Amino acid sequence: MRNKVTMFIALLVAVLILVGCSNNESITGKAIQDVNEKVYLRLPIPIVEAGQTPFYVAEDKGYYDNEGLDVTFNMGSPELNPVKMVASGTDQFGVLGGPDTLLVAISKGQPLVAIAVIHRNSDFPVILTLKDSGLIKVEDLEDKKVGFFYGHISTDVLRNLFRKENVHVEEVDVGFNYNPLISKQIDAEWAFRVTAGLDLPAKGIEVNTISPADYGINTHGYTIFTTEEMIKNNPELVEKFLRATIKGIIDSVKDPQDSVESLATRSDKVNKDLEYKRLLMYNEVTSISQQFPPGYMDEEMFQETYDRLKEEGVLDKEFNVNEAFTTQFLDEIYS
Repeated sequence: MRNKVTMFIALLVAVLILVGCSNNESITGKAIQDVNEKVYLRLPIPIVEAGQTPFYVAEDKGYYDNEGLDVTFNMGSPELNPVKMVASGTDQFGVLGGPDTLLVAISKGQPLVAIAVIHRNSDFPVILTLKDSGLIKVEDLEDKKVGFFYGHISTDVLRNLFRKENVHVEEVDVGFNYNPLISKQIDAEWAFRVTAGLDLPAKGIEVNTISPADYGINTHGYTIFTTEEMIKNNPELVEKFLRATIKGIIDSVKDPQDSVESLATRSDKVNKDLEYKRLLMYNEVTSISQQFPPGYMDEEMFQETYDRLKEEGVLDKEFNVNEAFTTQFLDEIYS
């Protein structure tokens, strides 16, 4: 008899637990809601640097978490580049140094779409020469050796500049290596003014900067993109991710000193003083005004980039540039 009573009590307790779980939102529904959706973002380079700050700030301030997102930041490389990793579905979102690479990828048949451009009219690609060289204008580079990074976003910008200005140079593929310039094996070298344009002077190497923008060639910076499939099948996720990221962009501009602290927690190799200067340069071309809100992009920005790439013959096939970007999420966020 005692065994039967004990068994009855045990069964009754089990039933009560099951019934309680099925009706208690704090045990079932809320627990499920507390599990944020995994999101993967592919960054353009393999090192932590100031251009990535808005994403880290958005995570540290809880903006992604507030949208129910758990974002993982994956570093990019030639093998694990954002175009490849997003197009394959490994990552839902990617960041490129500018819309140029995105347009080339679309011309090759990749179903990718920009959802925001952080740096409007950034004019980051430039040419550096040593201070004592006396080379300060494009025409000074006639018949000079110029370092290029073949396959990089800067290559077509420089070629377009030299062609338009009718300047002939000897191209030397040097990649990211600035030793040939420092040792005067070459006369000039491509650079981003926010990277080598800061890093070399920080090492005591004085340089001159020749900017394509001074010759009418506009370029744009960090471009966030995803796939056509993601936009079609999961637009809510796209909007949530972009809304949280925009809050990180705004905070990075309004409080750069605090924002650099977020950057520093991602790598012990971060030079906070240098990255602070770098972030200020990024912020100078980060739109947060009423006229150009964060992420702003329009047809003119993409069309001028498309036309330049077409002139240099790097597009596999022509397409309507309006297919390369959508403002639907920016419009919804700002509405």
